Amino acid sequence: MSLWNVADYLRLRTGGDDPILEELARRHELRGARVLDLGCGPGRASAALADRYGAVVTGLDASPEMLAAAREIAPSVTFVEGVAEGLPFAEESFDLVLSNFVIHLLDRPAAFAEVHRVLRTGGIHWIKTEDPKTIRNSWATPLFPSLVAIEQARFPDERRLRDELAGAGFRDVQIDRHRLERVFSRDEAMEKLASEAHSTLRLLPPDELAEGIRRAPELLSDPVRYELVYLIVEAER
Repeated sequence: MSLWNVADYLRLRTGGDDPILEELARRHELRGARVLDLGCGPGRASAALADRYGAVVTGLDASPEMLAAAREIAPSVTFVEGVAEGLPFAEESFDLVLSNFVIHLLDRPAAFAEVHRVLRTGGIHWIKTEDPKTIRNSWATPLFPSLVAIEQARFPDERRLRDELAGAGFRDVQIDRHRLERVFSRDEAMEKLASEAHSTLRLLPPDELAEGIRRAPELLSDPVRYELVYLIVEAER
């Protein structure tokens, strides 16, 4: 079972091309760099890396439906179907690998070893992932009793990330936190809850999901406002 409906994902999710991608561009020279967008989804980050920053981008995703959308959004990018745990690329093929809100979906030790293999010496693995310590602050947490446990089991904390990256051979692992405020209407929140745009919702018990959606109009403020905290990881091969 896919964890997303691609049409819902495109309509209701705005991630990929965001201030954290701009931070990557500030820290690293991207023009002409060979960049792998790992788990590229519908290609928003791939498009920005290629068209705005001049990188030579390859996007990889396991979903043919996501790749079809990505090819429409980023025609200048090469897209490849495949999995992070067995990358279909030669050793030292890339200068930088971007893992943009995807590592919670992977077998990380296997994926990190593959990323290490395809990066050149001195290349960078740049990771954006949610800080599991702040998941309980999500706008949806009051609706679903199981949500925090499900998400904290999926998203690695700083210590685990350091250990897993070091185990794959990475050195000089730097981790920062980046805060983004999210604001949207209660109607938009209800649309998100009814959609198939978020993998978390597909993992909740069906009865719990239905009950949370039923109670949402009385529990959610209007507008919905919360702070999302990302871990930004920069690991050198």
